[in-house]
Amino acid sequence: MGHLMQRRELLKTAAWALACSTPGMGKLLAEVPMQSIARGSNQFGWELLRQLDGKGNTFVSPTSIAAALGMTALGARGETLEEMARVLHVPAGTPDLDAGWKELIDALRADKPGRQVKLANRLFGQKGFAFLPTFTDRLASAFAAPMEVVDYSNPEGARDRINGWVEDNTNQLIKNLIPSGVLTPLTRLVLANAIHFKGDWLLPFTKGATRPGQFQVTAGKSITLPLMQQTGNFRLREDASAEALEMLCKGNDRSVLFIVPKQKHGLGALEKKLTPQTLDTLLADKVPAQRVELVLPRFEVNTALSLKQSLAALGMPKAFANGANFTGMSEQDKTLKIDEVVHKAVLKVDEQGAEAAAATGVIVGVRSMAVPRQVRRFVVDQPFLVAIRDLPSGALLFLGRVTEPKEKA
Repeated sequence: MGHLMQRRELLKTAAWALACSTPGMGKLLAEVPMQSIARGSNQFGWELLRQLDGKGNTFVSPTSIAAALGMTALGARGETLEEMARVLHVPAGTPDLDAGWKELIDALRADKPGRQVKLANRLFGQKGFAFLPTFTDRLASAFAAPMEVVDYSNPEGARDRINGWVEDNTNQLIKNLIPSGVLTPLTRLVLANAIHFKGDWLLPFTKGATRPGQFQVTAGKSITLPLMQQTGNFRLREDASAEALEMLCKGNDRSVLFIVPKQKHGLGALEKKLTPQTLDTLLADKVPAQRVELVLPRFEVNTALSLKQSLAALGMPKAFANGANFTGMSEQDKTLKIDEVVHKAVLKVDEQGAEAAAATGVIVGVRSMAVPRQVRRFVVDQPFLVAIRDLPSGALLFLGRVTEPKEKA
């Protein structure tokens, strides 16, 4: 009977996804699974960034958060699953996407000289708690996420172990992902994702050309930052509101994009106008390279976020409520719910290239993420958007809003 109920839930979710009226969902389902996941993750990332408006510098990894929530969705059922799928813009939790997640993770991990992505998933489950093999086996196969047993009756010991794993898988850039007090003896599972990116510019800057300059945080406030400068061939995309410059990394299949509003200090107004279609134009429209005089700060940003309220506001409140349905994880306890989703991300940009890392933890407990003819100028001296993109899949590995960068150490 239990297997029959699970099958009915999966069929219900698949039917809902096919009938879903979310913009672009039909296109998602027509694509191969990896592309569906990447496109859905990208849209989720932009919506989350907009939801996090007003928090100053905000840098996140849509891929990391979507992977962590995608893993969690494998154990969700009923309305809890439907809400998670709508927020992620893919029919999350359905077996049809397992092959897509595996393909995407394997593709992102493929290294080339001059650039790398390290991506790791892991489950940290309570010792003695009976998780369903149908849940853990799918996670191991689709997400390469093995189960590690910990003891949440000792929350600080479990926290040290999880945070240590995150540090090891982010080149030590993400520390203390899970703050003290988040884990309790009622915690049963933490689903963790860690991602680290390092890419050398295909066209690096010359350090000797870097000079101090002004970055205008607001109309009345400027800060001094080292400004890197070079003239080279870059893809420059634009619409009526913004310009986007793409810097390729070695290997030619990863890039970093900088989006600057055409109206000075108009980042807020720009974000309100952006749609998935206009973003595709700014991020991926096929245009020839042209001669550009580029001025870019040497900077770093880092953010630490609790995503519980933002995810609930985006449309998945049931996952955090006492009535959440995560019966696909375990039959031992039917009161499982998400207690918290924590996320940290770091970006460093210098003359040689870019390095970024992020980690996401979903804490589940019981009740009680062409040839140039003309020289253009692209000057990043005001608040801007930044994205790191995997070109073959189209996935946004990282995405952020930079309002007040600090000098890279």
